Amino acid sequence: MIFCIAYGTTTVRICGLMALPWTEKYKPTNAKGFVDNGKAFRQVDDWLISWTKGKPRKKVAFLHGPPGVGKTVCVEVLAKAHDFDLISLDASNWRTKNAIERIVGAASRQRPLIGAKERLIVLDELEGMSGSQDRGGLSTIARLTKTTGCPMVLIANDVWNTRFSSLRNSCIVIKFQRVPVRSIVAHLRGICAKEELLAEEETLRLIADRAKGDLRSAITDLQALSQGKSFLAYEDVHWLGNRDRKEAIFAVLGRVFKAETCWEARKAVEVADVNYEMLFEWIYENTPHQLSNIDDLNDALNALSRADIYFRRIRTFQAWKLLKYAFDQMTAGVAMARKKSPRRWVSFKFPQRISVMSRTRRKRQLRKELGLKLGTTLHMSVDAVVRDVLPYLRILFANDDAAATKMMEAFDLNETLIASLRDSSG
Repeated sequence: MIFCIAYGTTTVRICGLMALPWTEKYKPTNAKGFVDNGKAFRQVDDWLISWTKGKPRKKVAFLHGPPGVGKTVCVEVLAKAHDFDLISLDASNWRTKNAIERIVGAASRQRPLIGAKERLIVLDELEGMSGSQDRGGLSTIARLTKTTGCPMVLIANDVWNTRFSSLRNSCIVIKFQRVPVRSIVAHLRGICAKEELLAEEETLRLIADRAKGDLRSAITDLQALSQGKSFLAYEDVHWLGNRDRKEAIFAVLGRVFKAETCWEARKAVEVADVNYEMLFEWIYENTPHQLSNIDDLNDALNALSRADIYFRRIRTFQAWKLLKYAFDQMTAGVAMARKKSPRRWVSFKFPQRISVMSRTRRKRQLRKELGLKLGTTLHMSVDAVVRDVLPYLRILFANDDAAATKMMEAFDLNETLIASLRDSSG
């Protein structure tokens, strides 16, 4: 079944301009737009209304739930609806006790001037606070939740983390649910109906299934995968079936490329549950698009080349102790190469080398099978057969039917292998 869904200019560069990300373009504006989380939206709305009336049951709301289900967007929409002055910070802006006290403490205590908007403070990515760098940060937030003079929202994926025990009792806890696959498919279809791209139903279902309840990730995937295409086939997205992600790879890449410290860049990959080779390919593919300055790009590619050397030594000598150095080069090395390149939104592209490997998987499997079959008789390795024998057999099968028949009998080749030898592109 075919649906008329979307091509859109998304992230394609046109006349030097970047189109709006679909996650921004189709950001919800009311409770109806929060797929399967309308109840949570209304709870936040009711809490903010109680603030406008001067009678909040609790001064702070703690929003929790998996990534990409609308926690942050919910606050942004309601802040605009109730005319609040939104002060939003995430873990990359604030970490230490002193920084929190200086930024958040001051804003929560100072009353707005007459006629000015009421403030709404949002502390996002609370789980990003950890380690010695953040010591004292959570205890400072816990104290501010009791003394704040304006509404404050805390956002994290898991409110039941033991580190947040001192915060839960002083907050109204609001849960956002993981979005079901059927709802994601329907939402993608609704977005895409405005964009004139053709896609198969199973394509949308696979994108939704692999997003694992993360609606934002599904929308980002759809936009990235549809670049340069007027039709999105299942073959264009089936690699998603092999991707198991704690956090969407696009989000991980965003953290790496916008990191301002080595620690931030290195920390980003800890939430990505993809193997190191796939992560390297993603960073390698997108580095030229993210770093526009030639000197920055040169430094970044040098760092990636050093990472590649480490990976080769790991594979050759099983020297896994070198893995940490490879990660340092491919994350911090790339992030710190940015000196003159401006930070701007550019879409992330799927690694072309992986895409080619995916499309040619069947041919490579047949080559290997032929190598094993012929190698046993010829007493040669699979690689040697593929390199030295198969090219001549293809010529023979294309030009000499009699000799080809003898070869089929001698090597006991089945129809699939014979077809592979007759395929000049194999």
